[in-house]
Amino acid sequence: MKKLALLLALTAFASVSFCQVDTSSVSYVAYWSVGDSYDFKVRKTSMQWSGDSLTKDEVSEYTANFEVIDSTENSYKVLWTYSNELVNTWDIPDEMLSELSKYELNEVIYTTTELGEFTGIENWEELAGMMRSMFNDIFRILAKDSQKDFDRMMQTVQPFMEMFSTKEGIEQMVLPELQLFHFPFGAMIPVGDTIRYEDLLPNLLGGEPIRADAKLWFEEVDFDEERSLLVQESKLNRDDTMAFLKNILNKMGAVGEEFDRTLSEAVYSVDTSNRYDFYYYPGVPVKIDFNRHTRIDVGGEKNRRDDTITIELL
Repeated sequence: MKKLALLLALTAFASVSFCQVDTSSVSYVAYWSVGDSYDFKVRKTSMQWSGDSLTKDEVSEYTANFEVIDSTENSYKVLWTYSNELVNTWDIPDEMLSELSKYELNEVIYTTTELGEFTGIENWEELAGMMRSMFNDIFRILAKDSQKDFDRMMQTVQPFMEMFSTKEGIEQMVLPELQLFHFPFGAMIPVGDTIRYEDLLPNLLGGEPIRADAKLWFEEVDFDEERSLLVQESKLNRDDTMAFLKNILNKMGAVGEEFDRTLSEAVYSVDTSNRYDFYYYPGVPVKIDFNRHTRIDVGGEKNRRDDTITIELL
């Protein structure tokens, strides 16, 4: 997620005063040292409906360790160790899970600025290769040795496989919790105001970023405890989301005038609401709640999906 360049620029440490606490704003700066280590519980849920029928109800949970392994004047390097729960979200017989056990544990090495702003995953190519290999194994198992079924599945997920082959795709789709973890860092946010801005999200299919109308405000700030509760809400731009949806469906083989006409009448909306409970000093989240509601109505079919992510300090 892009930082609020016009409103949230931060001059490092400029607002820190040792003689008087500035209560007009909150600055999110990473005050970390090599060896700092924190454990977090990460819980993800996904519910999906077709019409009034619940078609998907998944819950996954894992424990992650955040450890600072290097620090310079301009950056931090972090090791994020976590259990990979992805294989458990597929309807795979228990006796076949052992074949996928090699995908159970992952280590992600990524970097931030000196303020704690996320800058990128260093070992993303390794993760991308693992994801491609894992999906191939999963679909081979689900196809039950039917090459036709395997090819059909691969065609359906081809645009998503392309996303998993890029650095941004790995960062946005495999571990979105890292984007949430580092969202406030590098920002100085005024207390008592609601900030409205246009956010720009990466287009994982390439091309222009996807715009979103967003706003954020503080629900609570405790300057004595150096703790704050920041709320963010956003709604994706309709034109950008419809173009993104059309691109995905085209890659899946949906083309023609009838398809274009149906799509022009479709409804596609994505609304997000996030809450960031942080110790802004030394820069550690206490609890982050992510909630996203997606609605897609196309050609008489009405679908909606609710996704949540919770990151909680242990």
